[in-house]
Amino acid sequence: MLLATVVDQVAMECDLALVTVKQYELAVKRFSEFLGKQATKDDLTTENLNGFVCSLQKFLTGTTARNYRVSITRLWNHLTEFYGLEPYNVRRLRRPKIEEKPVYAWSAQQVQQLMQGCENLIGIMRCGAREYEFMKAWLLLGYDTGLRPIDLRGIEWDDLDFESRRFAIVQHKTGIAHHGMMRPQTIVALEILQQRLPNSTKVFPLSKGGVRRLELALYKEAATFGFKRRRGQGIGTLRKTHATGVYTLAGEHAAAESLGHVGGVRTARKSYIDHRAVQKGRLPPEF
Repeated sequence: MLLATVVDQVAMECDLALVTVKQYELAVKRFSEFLGKQATKDDLTTENLNGFVCSLQKFLTGTTARNYRVSITRLWNHLTEFYGLEPYNVRRLRRPKIEEKPVYAWSAQQVQQLMQGCENLIGIMRCGAREYEFMKAWLLLGYDTGLRPIDLRGIEWDDLDFESRRFAIVQHKTGIAHHGMMRPQTIVALEILQQRLPNSTKVFPLSKGGVRRLELALYKEAATFGFKRRRGQGIGTLRKTHATGVYTLAGEHAAAESLGHVGGVRTARKSYIDHRAVQKGRLPPEF
């Protein structure tokens, strides 16, 4: 039996989110590429899975490699339960080590430099909006809300209430409702953008690649105002900047709540709050 068929069975029998199904499909695709053939039920052995995870760690982070392993073992569990496949010994499976790194958000000054860089974007997009209006609205809304880029690309005008200055969405990653506030200057930028997009239901009607193109152009223009970013920092860093700002004003619980993160305070501290903003450690008494 092909593992791709098993993915279809699991997806049919369980109420899985689309993003989870796609993760399983990608894991099977990568596993098949590792084996050099279409992966089947008989290929699920400890040796094959450990070799697969080991090969992934050569070019992927430990977290990503672990997620692929979780996807394959989920299919393995299904085959064990319904098709009598020998279960795996979890103690023998390779466990990728997760390397934790300090969190770096953009400072208020860096966000200001990005805003200045927006003024130098002079192009007109195919949808009719001007590039600087589009990116200015994106930066302001991203900073105010702390939404993930995928949620910003999916947010619709009906999700925004300009009068009460609030938004309400269902998060793509978690499927959980989330709401928050927007500042007056963000409302102004969004109203200008809305005038340019009279026929669009989405606030930012652009693909991931389209936003990335504007993002890179923005970094180049913002560099003339002194903007610098660390390696790996993308437009999603605004989520960390939002969390760090809320943490500075109101603490960890408020930051986690403002992110709409289901992992709570621990996840907010670990992944979103800039380590430089966290209270420094304490010293023992003098001796």
